[in-house]
Amino acid sequence: MWTKIKQLFGWVKDRMSWKVARRISLGVVLFVFFYYLIGMVVVENIDNSKNFAADKLDENAPGSHAVTMSIAMVDREVNTHAWISNDPWFKPGALLDNMANFQKGMISANAIFAIELKDQLSRTRGSSQVNVDLQEVASGMNYAPDKWYWDPTVSIFLFVAPAEKQYNSALSRLKIYNQSVAAGEAPFERRADNLLSTLDKISLDLGSSSDSISKKIDNGIGCVLDTKADDLFYDVKGRSYAYWLLLKGLRMDFAKVINDKDIVRSWDQLEESMAALIDLDPMIVSNCAADGFMFQNHLSAQGFYLLRARTQLKEITNILLK
Repeated sequence: MWTKIKQLFGWVKDRMSWKVARRISLGVVLFVFFYYLIGMVVVENIDNSKNFAADKLDENAPGSHAVTMSIAMVDREVNTHAWISNDPWFKPGALLDNMANFQKGMISANAIFAIELKDQLSRTRGSSQVNVDLQEVASGMNYAPDKWYWDPTVSIFLFVAPAEKQYNSALSRLKIYNQSVAAGEAPFERRADNLLSTLDKISLDLGSSSDSISKKIDNGIGCVLDTKADDLFYDVKGRSYAYWLLLKGLRMDFAKVINDKDIVRSWDQLEESMAALIDLDPMIVSNCAADGFMFQNHLSAQGFYLLRARTQLKEITNILLK
């Protein structure tokens, strides 16, 4: 009799332990699910606002307008928005690959501008000295966007500088340079050849993006199943958005050259093409056949506006050569 009672109590205890274990497991699963879901909703911000930093485009503002734009957009992505391109697996941002690629595209465009600023725009002639602050800016802006505090490829035991720290350091130096330009202590050469060189660098980078799109279309695994198509799409979108903002700043910096060379209308058309490029915003990026019946190829549509903008850039640089 007592043996059967003990067996009954043991069975009840096992059943209760199993129920508790199941509830704990279910609670953990739900917590993880809502942690990532809510975290992604809170963090995600693919911001291609057309009115961003419009207040900084004051023709009477001191310094370089293009440099001011670069400072504003990098500061927004790194400090105002969350920089998620280096988020580790345990942060919700690690799952937001579209936003991460958008940020990478933006920082890549600013890195190219930083090199051009160091090598060309800030120098009176090729033999003049390179600005020390801009050397640090170019180095910082070209830092890998996915570097976090721990990188086993560098060291298993030591910490490394995360991308945000490098970008903020570059921003500090860029602000110092622009303040020096405003005070007349550092050069920002508003010559036609400098504008030509800068537009050529932008054109080359857009050409590289166009080639990447072409290769992705040719080698994609098909339609909406191509999960890497959106990575390229948002990289190009971020890159194009950054250039669109930089072009607005360059237009004010080189207003005299643009008017003297009679390229105002051409510049308007360039900005319109860039605006159409960054306005593309599909719910799902598909890489279907370019002549598909039911589904659009969004990379192909993006590539069209990209090539149109690059052609208009080439038209402007041809005029500047004369």
